[in-house]
Amino acid sequence: MSTAPRKQSPRYRDRVVVLDTLDSGEVTVPEPAFCIGHDDDTVGYLADITHNGPTVTAAAVTARYGHLPVMDARITHAPHGQVLPEPLPLLAIRVDVDATVAIEDGRNLAQALRSAAVRIDRALDEVARLRGDRR
Repeated sequence: MSTAPRKQSPRYRDRVVVLDTLDSGEVTVPEPAFCIGHDDDTVGYLADITHNGPTVTAAAVTARYGHLPVMDARITHAPHGQVLPEPLPLLAIRVDVDATVAIEDGRNLAQALRSAAVRIDRALDEVARLRGDRR
């Protein structure tokens, strides 16, 4: 008999969050300031606990497609990961464009990609700060 995933009931305290896990029971883990919380998470394994920041996006407005998302990114950190451990925060980036465009839509798309590049650079500056990179 399969049971539906159970939704987390996180308890937030001073810079920590208490979460339920399937393998370690109730755990208290540090909660980075960038994390948007775990209220929509389901109970999983300790290795699955991931801290995610708010999503940064870039999009173009085109005559042919309307609103056309081109990029989303967020700071992420899975400190207990086993397959792909993240001992320090990383930037998760998705860039995806599949469009056939006329000149004006192409220019709008190019501007959205330039905006995406600037937003990625800014987010990477924050990741560097969180990782202690002093360059």
